[in-house]
Amino acid sequence: MKKIFKVMIAMGSVMALSFLTTSCFFFKVDDDEAVNKDGMQLVWSDEFDYTGVPRTTDWKYQTGKSGWGNNELQNYIDNASKADTAIVEDGHLKIKAYYDGSEWKSARLNTRKSWKYGYIEARLKVTDKRGAWPAFWMMPTNFDNTTNPWPDCGEIDIMENAPYAAGSNVVFSSLHAKGHYSEHPESIGKKNFGSSFGDEWHTFGLQWDETKISAVYDGEVMGTYYNDGTGKKNWPYNTDFYIILNLAIGGNLGGTPAAASLQGSDVEFLVDYVRVYQ
Repeated sequence: MKKIFKVMIAMGSVMALSFLTTSCFFFKVDDDEAVNKDGMQLVWSDEFDYTGVPRTTDWKYQTGKSGWGNNELQNYIDNASKADTAIVEDGHLKIKAYYDGSEWKSARLNTRKSWKYGYIEARLKVTDKRGAWPAFWMMPTNFDNTTNPWPDCGEIDIMENAPYAAGSNVVFSSLHAKGHYSEHPESIGKKNFGSSFGDEWHTFGLQWDETKISAVYDGEVMGTYYNDGTGKKNWPYNTDFYIILNLAIGGNLGGTPAAASLQGSDVEFLVDYVRVYQ
């Protein structure tokens, strides 16, 4: 596991936990603290401290076109097709989208394991480019188009960045269910990080138990949705969910008209680590 650092930075009267790549003072976390998050134990992680393709014991590719109803432009491929859409190097996972002259190629990775409740966190550097739509999110293992279709099955979006739809430098977090999906009315987080956002690393997390779900940015709770006790229509989040990392191009939120401007440019979604605590 790569070394874990923490820095405390004053933000007015608020202290926030942040991980930075710019000049600052770093303090190594004690080994005991490194496997503990608010009383929970680290049960799974990928630190991307190796080189090559993402570990097939931890990740599997989901392949296909059009974003399954989102009208996206990319074709999600695996590394057997072309090895540079998802590469681990320099201590990071790099998900890359590129235009090959006829279509966009990109990658979508799902964890092979799944979890019910806990704290799920990733340290990310997003593209923040109009036309791109990177995401860190979760879907339930019991999703089925016939017996348990979307959005009835539920969906947890920990981090989405869609400058075309939401504005530059903005990240948002949402929950989806049968009772609240049409216009993201149950958003659990949104923040404008400022003009340097595309060059910065930030942590995005999810606090999740049987009573509530909170989005956490750089250690700060951005919003919380509570289980109202009415059942699956509004709370389908009491089952196992797996993690998804993907980089979409165009589509309903990504912005198909804006995607043309990305051709020939570097479009990357960088992941420093993904960790699950329970």
